[in-house]
Amino acid sequence: MDKLGNKTIIGAGAKFTGTIIDARTIEIHGNVNADLTADKVTIGEKGKFDGAVSAGLVVVSGEYDGVMEAGSIWATATARISGKVQYNTLQMDRGAALNCHVVHNWVGDTKNQHGAQTNEHELAVVPDVDAMEAVDLEKAGPVSSKNEKKSSNKKKGHNHG
Repeated sequence: MDKLGNKTIIGAGAKFTGTIIDARTIEIHGNVNADLTADKVTIGEKGKFDGAVSAGLVVVSGEYDGVMEAGSIWATATARISGKVQYNTLQMDRGAALNCHVVHNWVGDTKNQHGAQTNEHELAVVPDVDAMEAVDLEKAGPVSSKNEKKSSNKKKGHNHG
């Protein structure tokens, strides 16, 4: 049970512009343009948030545009997210729309978290898919035509002719 003062609610139709820091839990059902730091942020289906969020958990059911840094993100079926999202765990329901730069916070991967350039010798080699498919087809041998398949599938004892 929440103690008095641990939850902040921006109601439907309400508008807020500014900075919110050290909020325990905040629910946004109106329009917010802010920099926000909280433990848990919930953006309701009718809620709209523009700005920066830093939180342990962010649940998005409405619209979000900005820079989000979160431990966990849950994008529900009605979520519309744009901007940049940086996370440790991400859950997306069918129907959620992400049109943003998405960055996973790999534990221990501090150089990539801070946007460091990758050296040429560190680049991964990606095989040419077309070349791999051509080699696989050569190994498989010739492909039979539909007519060959039909003639080989005739039942014994029913040969007319």
